[in-house]
Amino acid sequence: MIPETGVTGGTSRDWLRRLAREEQAPFFSFTALVDVLFLMIIFLVLGANFDTMDTVRLPRARGGTPEATVEALRVELRADGTRWARGRRLPDDPQALLAELKALAPAAVLLLPDEGARVGEMFSLHDVLSGGLGVPVQVGVRDPGQD
Repeated sequence: MIPETGVTGGTSRDWLRRLAREEQAPFFSFTALVDVLFLMIIFLVLGANFDTMDTVRLPRARGGTPEATVEALRVELRADGTRWARGRRLPDDPQALLAELKALAPAAVLLLPDEGARVGEMFSLHDVLSGGLGVPVQVGVRDPGQD
């Protein structure tokens, strides 16, 4: 007899082989789970108090006028690789580009690549602008109707 099994005859290997052949799908009864969930829902609904609601009075905001919005300088990167700002073509040389953009004194820069612009050029332009201007540089999406 194999210990703890009650099976007589054969070795433990025979018993393991027989168990491997008799694969049974695990069975789980959801009845108890549904009963417990149903009782919890009843308990929570009956225990809830819907009559009283406390309100909290928050202090009123005090201060001056809201901060003025910062208008970002829009730098366009076109599909042909040219760079434009305020209707003017910008130089290709990074030092000349930074000098011209610093003269415009932007508070922030919005980089707007065309749909056909190269991704590598966009990232290199972003690195040049963010490292050389000292202002926030963000990448945006051009309006499809904008030329």
